[in-house]
Amino acid sequence: MKDYYQILNINKNASQSEIKKAYRKLSKQYHPDVNPQGEEKFKDIVESYETLSDEKKRKQYDNPNPFGGQFGGNPFDMFNQQRRPTKPKIKDKVIRVTLTPEESFVGIEKDITYKSKISCELCVGTGGKKNTCTTCAGRGFIRQKMGTGFFTQTVDTPCHTCRGSGQMVVDPCLNCNGSGSIDRFKNLKMSIPKGVDNGDFLRAAGKGDYLNNIQGDLLVQINMIKSKYEKVGKDLVFNLNISPIDMLINKTFRVSHPDGDLDINLPKNLSTEKPLRVKSKGFVTQSGIGDFYIKVGVTNKSISDEDKIKLKDLLKWIH
Repeated sequence: MKDYYQILNINKNASQSEIKKAYRKLSKQYHPDVNPQGEEKFKDIVESYETLSDEKKRKQYDNPNPFGGQFGGNPFDMFNQQRRPTKPKIKDKVIRVTLTPEESFVGIEKDITYKSKISCELCVGTGGKKNTCTTCAGRGFIRQKMGTGFFTQTVDTPCHTCRGSGQMVVDPCLNCNGSGSIDRFKNLKMSIPKGVDNGDFLRAAGKGDYLNNIQGDLLVQINMIKSKYEKVGKDLVFNLNISPIDMLINKTFRVSHPDGDLDINLPKNLSTEKPLRVKSKGFVTQSGIGDFYIKVGVTNKSISDEDKIKLKDLLKWIH
């Protein structure tokens, strides 16, 4: 069994935030788009995160029961048993989708176009003419004995020649060269839920590659980019640039927000070092609702004609 904690380089008492932090760091390092040689490592990272980030799955992983129940079953069956092979699996296809913080805030439907393998139309996914596999005699698996004496275990593993199908291609299809699949572009309308974060994965079952007569899944990884907003944890951040005159005259500014514009009163002791905070206007997450922060910056541009008029009016008011 794989050591998910070792794969993510965390200890067994790691919190959910530590698990997520480790996952984000490693997924960026080993993502196939960045590191083509790290694809297998990347799959292990995703598998580890999907298990450890789910409390129920993590509990089952941390406390495996070899006896099939608390006291049920025959405990000696584990030493002398015949295990049937599981259905062969294929790798999930991974693609990255760009998302802005405001899209994450409201949740959207995203039209995605990606390249994937589909069943060959000419041979209907068979790969061509087939005969019974000579390695496994058509059974699809190879039986092996492991251990000695009392601890003997018979294990059936998928045949490496026919990959568990029981048949092998003897006259390959000319369209797909015997693979049973060809490359095509697919279109997918995917619902992106509210609050997704950079590096998160969304799974689309049955939308991945078709290989070895098996339809795989599609993993969509979120690539969050900055817009006029920035997502920081469960908080939403907006940069507001004002002129020196506006800073002196205007008491209220209309600020853009994904839920609708907000009227913000600037305090007299306004500091550009400390952002303004609007409570409970951030992202809604399982751990609570975030806040909306407004970073106020003063432009260094020359005074515009409009600002000159404002300045004259201010001077008249002062005198």
